Amino acid sequence: MKKIKLLVAALALTTIAPLASAEVSVTGTLISDYVFRGVSQTDSSPAIQLGLDYEHESGFFAGAWASNVDFEDDADAEIDFFAGYFGEINDMFSYDVMYNYYTYQGYSSADDSDYGEFLFNAYIDSFTLGLGYASDFVNSGDSAQYISVAYDIELPSEYALTLQAGYTSGDAYKNEEYLDYSVTVAKTFYDFDFTAAVINTDIDDSDIADFRFVLGVSRTF
Repeated sequence: MKKIKLLVAALALTTIAPLASAEVSVTGTLISDYVFRGVSQTDSSPAIQLGLDYEHESGFFAGAWASNVDFEDDADAEIDFFAGYFGEINDMFSYDVMYNYYTYQGYSSADDSDYGEFLFNAYIDSFTLGLGYASDFVNSGDSAQYISVAYDIELPSEYALTLQAGYTSGDAYKNEEYLDYSVTVAKTFYDFDFTAAVINTDIDDSDIADFRFVLGVSRTF
């Protein structure tokens, strides 16, 4: 099943399906820098991340994801909760819709930045088109949108190359809209997934949004 890694329309279920028709997985990740939409969330420092995913054969999925963060304030951890639906039209086209709720642990109530975001991904052959909308970005009262496109290329020896670009805009970013882009190489060795990425944005004079090289390794159980 294709779905958002990073992270996701929530579904109301009236019954709980047997576990035999569902899959539960846990993924642990070590990464040299937690970068979200081109911007470091750990002040250019490493992160330890843990994800819990539930996937049902109907297409419903849900889960939680956590990482340390460093915003030079009280927040020291991010915990996200998500639910959504994955659908497949044919071998060439599939999609998912989801709702992701971002929470930041350690903030005082006055500085609460938790917020929700609706996301949609369309998978067309090797292309992925992503759309995100948050009506109350970081509890600011202003909206934010994100649009991205990615292209996956299969390389020899089972390496994978992903070219990606995204654009962040909205009232929360008025006159501060920006582009992010990345190139990522991935390879699986002995059930461990390794990634190496170069990431950059067009944000000027920012130590957390400039060119960076990021290494990561993850394992799913």
